[in-house]
Amino acid sequence: MKTTILRIVVALVLGVPALSGCTTAKRDLEVRDYWPSGGRWKRATMNALTNRGTWIPLIGFGVVTIDDWDREISDWAVENTPVFGSTENAIEASDHLKSLTTIAMVGTALAVPNGGGPWEWKPERLVLEFGAVQVNNLLTSGLKTATGRERPDGSDNRSFPSGHASQAFTRATLACRNVDQIPGLSNGWRVTFKTSFRVIAAGTAWARVEGDKHYPSDVLFGAALGNFVAVFVHDAFLPADSKTQFSAAFSRKEFSFSLALAF
Repeated sequence: MKTTILRIVVALVLGVPALSGCTTAKRDLEVRDYWPSGGRWKRATMNALTNRGTWIPLIGFGVVTIDDWDREISDWAVENTPVFGSTENAIEASDHLKSLTTIAMVGTALAVPNGGGPWEWKPERLVLEFGAVQVNNLLTSGLKTATGRERPDGSDNRSFPSGHASQAFTRATLACRNVDQIPGLSNGWRVTFKTSFRVIAAGTAWARVEGDKHYPSDVLFGAALGNFVAVFVHDAFLPADSKTQFSAAFSRKEFSFSLALAF
């Protein structure tokens, strides 16, 4: 299965020239254009913090740490394995589902038309998104080392946060961001694709709980971390698709206020 997934990803990446076609937009860019301004960093940070894919898992993380719910849910999931049938199946499924999020990220990145701005050419977008995945991996690894939490199965002390969950949600969130930039898709198809990507990522996370590799708090924090990194990197380096803009003007005679929403 892993070999098949790898072949699909390689085929997609090698197909960039054919899928890209001729870049119609003029690209008169300098190196400095590829680095965001201070305003972009601030906007990306706020977008990542306020995105529901970040704060909803964090709320869940806080809830399951009440009393001993974290361990109780973990024990129940391992004993009953309601979704995957066995811990072995769950571990295997978590790898396969995580790989599917890679295909989703690469496939949607290639489906976005080339643009004239920095990072808007398909190969650049792929480099940026795989870079976001690596940033997430570094943060996840650092937290694992710093916290030293033992896994439920006692195999090692790198349980918190879940790397599978953070990686899956980084890729799935980037895929969702890409879908928002694919022209011609109806709202129905956008919702279908984005929901599917999130379900796959959630399945990856839950499989790690049923596989006795993580506690619920591990995967919930990993999901929030992965989503935060994906939104932050995308909205810092690429055009944000959803934003709120406020403007106000004052004078002695009049006051004006405007609110603009873009979705």
